[in-house]
Amino acid sequence: MQRHKAIRGRLASVALAAIMTAIVPACGGSDHDAKTDVRHTSTKPAADQSPLPLPGPGDLNAGLMLALDPNTPREQKIGAVQGADVDPDLIDKMTQAGAANNVTMTITKVEYVGAGVMQASATLTLNGKPVEGQAQIPFVAESGRWKLQKAWACQMLANAQLTSSACQ
Repeated sequence: MQRHKAIRGRLASVALAAIMTAIVPACGGSDHDAKTDVRHTSTKPAADQSPLPLPGPGDLNAGLMLALDPNTPREQKIGAVQGADVDPDLIDKMTQAGAANNVTMTITKVEYVGAGVMQASATLTLNGKPVEGQAQIPFVAESGRWKLQKAWACQMLANAQLTSSACQ
């Protein structure tokens, strides 16, 4: 039973990464989200405030539609993952893993955790079955936008027995 949960969790994480690759470019955050984020981060020292506006859960969920749309240009997806500029196939591999596992997800929370890192929490299903607990997806502020963290993306590829030159 424990092994089954671990395998499901790894596959869900890979699939989640695949879906997340196209989300961030579509997220500018609404005015309401920006006001909420300013209040949220104002209690932290000025040096550790978010370097970019945080997208809200609704913005990330809307981005899912782009990620799942086969008509979304690859170029739009490449900028959403650290390292995808080194290996554009990284995006395709992650997307294929998500499609193969029939993943659906809902972003429930987005927060700035410090040091230029934003974390999104999500509930997801894998092949129609809910995955226990919240998935945690780290993003880093880079080149003026939020990108899926390369180390996390590479670990997810490794869990699916896939490789990318971006991960070398």
